[in-house]
Amino acid sequence: MSTIKIILVDDHEIVRDGIRALLLGQPQIKIIGDACDSEELFEYLENQTPDIVILDIRMPGHSGIEIAGMLKKDFPDIKPLMLSAETDEQSIHQAIENGAKGFLPKDCSKSELIEAINTIAKGRNYFGQNILSTVFKGFVDGVQNPQKTNTALDALSERELEVIKHLSDGMSYKEIAKELFISPRTVESHKKSIFEKLELSNNAQLIKFAIKHKIVEL
Repeated sequence: MSTIKIILVDDHEIVRDGIRALLLGQPQIKIIGDACDSEELFEYLENQTPDIVILDIRMPGHSGIEIAGMLKKDFPDIKPLMLSAETDEQSIHQAIENGAKGFLPKDCSKSELIEAINTIAKGRNYFGQNILSTVFKGFVDGVQNPQKTNTALDALSERELEVIKHLSDGMSYKEIAKELFISPRTVESHKKSIFEKLELSNNAQLIKFAIKHKIVEL
């Protein structure tokens, strides 16, 4: 495996030092910089391009969620991993909507952090077990109205189910197009159709749907 380049972003130096220490000895992982806020991060990005940016949520100036959204817009190849004590439902959903490819609580284990980094570097999403339970929470309409959900699921074509799986795994339109031998524009069209059929409005809802109906494996 090629080296996974990472920049750490947290307003507490002791936290950045702690994460750096945890990742010492991992030959496939290289910390190429650390920043205390968005301004310092984007100064780094003028000259260096990491594979993953590990972000706290609560920081002065731009929050980690806002930074994830900025990366999604301006640096789409960089994968944000949220590492935060803020693990409420709203924060998790907002992070996913803003392009976060993973989310871990700050009290996660060293092994889980390394697993998350390796998983995200391969282009897949990673959520800690406690985070997954929150991702599940809120998708109750299908439980309370199973007939409606089953009807929506039945309305999906095999190709749309494939697109849901790949989108939930964090793949881009271009990557999905290459995998399915179709154009990126066709992938976008399928996504629009999926959202209309399932009455979804964002990727967080799509991921919850995919998990609930076992379209993706945890």
